[in-house]
This record gives sequence, C-alpha cells and structure tokens, in this order.
Amino acid sequence: MDGQAVWSLSRSTFDNTSFLVAMHDLLGHAVAAELMMNSVISAHLGRNLETILLLEAKAISQMSVNSRISLLEEIMQQEGWDQDFPFVVPVLRAIFAMRNKLAHSVAYGFDLSVRSSVRRGSVSEESIPIQTITGLSRSAHFVTNVEMSFLQVRALPESYWTAD
Repeated sequence: MDGQAVWSLSRSTFDNTSFLVAMHDLLGHAVAAELMMNSVISAHLGRNLETILLLEAKAISQMSVNSRISLLEEIMQQEGWDQDFPFVVPVLRAIFAMRNKLAHSVAYGFDLSVRSSVRRGSVSEESIPIQTITGLSRSAHFVTNVEMSFLQVRALPESYWTAD
C-alpha cells in the first residue's frame, strides 16, 4: 500500500468516525427534546404536581412526536410564548425529521453520510453533510437546554410556586 492509499483510508475512517459522533450527539439531543416537550406540555395542562407527573408519564408520552410538537405549538400560540421563543417549534421539527431520516436509513457503501432507505418499494439515496447534523445539534442543544427550560418554568401552575 502506498502512502496515498493509507492517507485516503485513514481520512475515510476519520470522516466516518466524525459522522458517527455527530449522529450520536444529535440523537441524544432528540431524546432530551422529547423529554422536555413532555414536561412543558404536562406542566401547562396539569393543575398540580401529581397531575403534571401523571400526564407526563402516562398520557403525553403516548402521543406521536408530531402530535406533541403541534400541541406545544398550539399552547405557545395561545399563551403568546411563540413571540418570545420563535425557534423552538422549527428546530424541534428539524430535529425529529433528521432523527427519522437517520433511524430509517442505512449507510450505503463506505461513506456513512450517504444514506439509503426504502419507502413503499422505492429506494432512495441521500447524502447528509456532517455540517447539517452538527449545526442542527448546536441548535437543538440551545433549544432543549435553554429555551425549553424557560418554557417549562412559564408553563408550571402557580400552585407549584406557592406553599399551598
């Protein structure tokens, strides 16, 4: 093996490792976003702590992700929170669209960023740039760790903050 082939092979391995790390990071943020969505919706709909916990554990978590995003969007519009947090819903939609794309496809060939999937008998291939995944991971990190935390505080009933 000449030096060029070794460099090409190690570069390919580095690219694939980077892609796997970025995928893992994004999927972790998707899980955190899903849990925060459940928490915000439950906090808004529940009247007291017991109801909130029951909703979060038994009801909200049973809904599809798209239904939860739509419900969160409706709550945010009703309360006027969509003006303060305009990126929450679009970022959530993008996170879960990419999560589904990654979860329902397989790597095609030696390049992990080229994904192949079959839907209703139709085979499709798509190249997903690592920059797309890392950019979405950064947005997801901010939305789940900062903006949705503020939403959760706003959504909690007043009884949560009082000694009653």
